Amino acid sequence: MIQVTPFDSALFNPLLSDNEAGYYLNDQAFIKVMLSVESALAIAQAKAGLIPTEAATAITNVAENLEISPATLAQSTASAGVPVPALVAAIKAQLPPEQAKWVHFGATSQDIVDTALILTIRSLLDIIEQRIKHSLSHLRDLAQTHENTLIAGRTRTQQAVPMSFGFKVAEWANPLLRQLARLDEMKPRILKTQLGGAVGTLAAMGEKADEVGLHFADTLTLERGDNWHTQRDSLVECSSWLSVTTGLLGKMAQDWLWLSSTECGEIRFTNGGGSSTMPQKCNPVNAEVIVAMMRLNAGWCGQMHQAMLHEHERSGSQWTQEWFILPQQLLATVVAARHSIDALDHIVINREQMLRNLGAFNGVIYAEAATFELAKTMGRDKASELVKAASKTAITGSEHLFTLIAQESGQQLDIETMQAALLKAGATTPWLARIIGSINQICP
Repeated sequence: MIQVTPFDSALFNPLLSDNEAGYYLNDQAFIKVMLSVESALAIAQAKAGLIPTEAATAITNVAENLEISPATLAQSTASAGVPVPALVAAIKAQLPPEQAKWVHFGATSQDIVDTALILTIRSLLDIIEQRIKHSLSHLRDLAQTHENTLIAGRTRTQQAVPMSFGFKVAEWANPLLRQLARLDEMKPRILKTQLGGAVGTLAAMGEKADEVGLHFADTLTLERGDNWHTQRDSLVECSSWLSVTTGLLGKMAQDWLWLSSTECGEIRFTNGGGSSTMPQKCNPVNAEVIVAMMRLNAGWCGQMHQAMLHEHERSGSQWTQEWFILPQQLLATVVAARHSIDALDHIVINREQMLRNLGAFNGVIYAEAATFELAKTMGRDKASELVKAASKTAITGSEHLFTLIAQESGQQLDIETMQAALLKAGATTPWLARIIGSINQICP
């Protein structure tokens, strides 16, 4: 077999792939899922009275026990452009003619492949969901522990205003909560059957078509889907959700990369990778991989949008394009979610370095807070002008901002009081409590 991507590589597997996800994404697993779809179709048709019950029972027995190697289906797949004809032939070969004729009755290959894809997606979304919840439980604990840890808030890469590190952590968590809510809303639109027959009308099933569709969905524990052979909005929605998920994890990981840089040093990871020539290094590998997965997913999401242009009632080319994209997106998201957990398992917070960084540049990070404090006695405009001038002197000189303010105004500012106020600033405490409460509801 050809190895093209690191996803398929034994060398890169522990870093860039995922064995749990791979269980659902390999050829053998997909064959088993397609067999289960053929079985569910026969059961549904028997319940609707479309095919004999004994035929459905026989088909199900074969589908549940048939072992087919991918190589067996490969040549026919190359010829037909889809593995289903060979799969159906293999099932029929195990049955007498009077039962074999009911295999795959009235369905089309895309019905089987698309429904099997949805079952695979369901399994992988479950993995992703559980891993996000695992990360959220870590983030909750981290936010609670560091509610009163002061860190420099940064805007456009520059120190801006001191803030609670617990608040920063909660800001990583909050969009993940929204993403889980979006997943719940999205599932009924995505986790649905495909059953349309030749051109979507199920003409071969006649007046039993609707009943078969209902039983088919019920057997597979999926929503009953209208025909979507060429209407791929639900798969694109799934693609977008995967891309946004890795985007949210990637934003968090990008913060980790900046916070763990040598010059910043406010966090580190005890499981980081070393260097072949620089023994002092402990590289934040988990964060790096998450960012890489995010960028890959963003590009693949665009490709899924390109693949929406299915012509008429069936497209071979656009359908084939999806086969390249969605499995990789699913795997990339699973990988990113795993590395998120691993990183949070090994994160170390350096409170002392956070305080040292706050003290850089003679306290100019307290300029905004100082302005509002002085405005209480001298008015906003005068306070702003005074602090602005003092900040320019402090950032290039040797005296602390508060010393310069005292020299100019005679007013002494207490840094500890100001720090305590900044930790409890505005909506920080109630907002943090709400986020932690929301996580507690889904991660007891």
